[in-house]
Amino acid sequence: MTSSPVELRFTTKAEAVYDEIRSRILRGILAPASPPNQDALAPELGVSVTPVREAMRRLEAEGLVQVHAHRTVVVSPLSLSELSEIYDVRLQLDPHAAAIATAKASEETLERIERMARTEVSSDPLEQATINRSFHRAIYVESGNGLLIEILDRLWERTDRYRIMLVSTEIDVKTVVREHLEIVAAMRSRRSRQVAKLIRAHVMKARASIESALD
Repeated sequence: MTSSPVELRFTTKAEAVYDEIRSRILRGILAPASPPNQDALAPELGVSVTPVREAMRRLEAEGLVQVHAHRTVVVSPLSLSELSEIYDVRLQLDPHAAAIATAKASEETLERIERMARTEVSSDPLEQATINRSFHRAIYVESGNGLLIEILDRLWERTDRYRIMLVSTEIDVKTVVREHLEIVAAMRSRRSRQVAKLIRAHVMKARASIESALD
């Protein structure tokens, strides 16, 4: 029996296919190290194989899939070495960007960031990871440094699957909310060094939790 195509509601077919496949990778529906069947995905998503291939190229640029010899595509495996490399860089850049943002952000922006910190926790791992990502991005974009923002965007994209795994195993996600509120309070007091310290501790805790989950 043939299943009906998945209904995609986005601006373009290419964008729709990309978002759907990316979501499946992040949720683990397309498992790490598995080869996505592009020929099967196309009719399932109600498109030709071309948008699927375009999506794979975008996902390869994000590090979510790998293209091996003979053009075989596989979902990138989870790796402690990759995790270590990414977080080594983030431990330097996240606190730095947040410290700059503390000095630059307007009171109105800080109020918005605080509202984001108070967003209700979601039971859906992908949604909760998105909430967390939105909070942190709202901070580092206030650094006003385009290159720094671009690098952090890429780093966060590479760790999406790891963070979703962390949310899935986290005993008390509300602890993260409390830490977010502490960061906002320090920002509103314009204590740049304290903000950097809190962000660094926050990132280190996430790293340790993910490493433990991977083990």
